[in-house]
Amino acid sequence: MTITNNKKKKNDNNTIGSKDKNKSSKIYNTNFITDLNTLGRILASPNKKKILYSINIPKTPKEISKETNINFPTTSKTIKELEQLKLIEINNKNLRKGKIVTISKKGLNVLLDLDKKNKNTN
Repeated sequence: MTITNNKKKKNDNNTIGSKDKNKSSKIYNTNFITDLNTLGRILASPNKKKILYSINIPKTPKEISKETNINFPTTSKTIKELEQLKLIEINNKNLRKGKIVTISKKGLNVLLDLDKKNKNTN
């Protein structure tokens, strides 16, 4: 019986997954520009976050790789994933070398949301 009581107590605690809307944490009260699915994908991947922050000016994938200290194959894969999320744009796609990567408006909004989140957690 004590085990059952302990389980009940654990479920009654105020958690992030709580269904009571009044008991949610501060981060959920912040209005984000970006949808939470996209934001979650960026937060779950340090490489995606590093690459997004590094594209302050248009750069080639090789430049991004050197600047972020992420090996080139991983950088290339992550750039493709960020493009699928529409956070970056790749110019000169038809070129094998010399592609230019720029951040999209949606990508800028993600960076704003990440900064907002960091201010709320600090």
